[in-house]
Amino acid sequence: MRVVYFHGFASSPLSAKGQALRGLLADVAGDYRIPDLQGDDFTAMTMDSILARGEAAAQGDGPLLVIGSSLGGYVAALLAERRRLPGLIGLVLVAPAFHFTDRWRERLGEAGVARWQREGSLPFFHHGAERELLLGVAFYRSCLALPGVPGEPGVPVAIVHGRADESVDWQGSLAYAQTHAGVELHLVSGDHRLGEPRHEQLIAWCARDLIGDEG
Repeated sequence: MRVVYFHGFASSPLSAKGQALRGLLADVAGDYRIPDLQGDDFTAMTMDSILARGEAAAQGDGPLLVIGSSLGGYVAALLAERRRLPGLIGLVLVAPAFHFTDRWRERLGEAGVARWQREGSLPFFHHGAERELLLGVAFYRSCLALPGVPGEPGVPVAIVHGRADESVDWQGSLAYAQTHAGVELHLVSGDHRLGEPRHEQLIAWCARDLIGDEG
């Protein structure tokens, strides 16, 4: 079984959650990958480049399960809708960042977006680098034409979302579950990180459940 983990915005393959799941799924995931979705250049990153890297990492033979966290969850759902994940048998979405472009506007405000357009880049805290890095406005522009919520994934989906999520409203995950076939939603006590051992165990259980269904 191939398992690919898509990390979130301003994260990296060293994601604590991604690494924890590597250990928890070691006995069922013969091939476990955490691709670097931003490449080596956070400043020049766009959604087009993120989607291309995610698609490239998912190539291979045999059944595939994709786990996506936050923006990585959105990427996984969008690539599934586009049928760009060969061998896909299921998705596990962790606090998926549906409607993230709208939240960019709300977070920055019109003045902040105008400044980003004017100056060409803005600083954002990068969790992998543990410091602020500049992100080019090309990233924001590449988001504008994307759907707030991807369409039908064509495979079973499990979503784990915290009720106290301060970054992504869990109502978006609820709406996705209610309007797409084969989606199981787990609303839990927790914030956006969902980094407690019990959260990681639940995510791993969801992955195993989907893998078991395939078997």
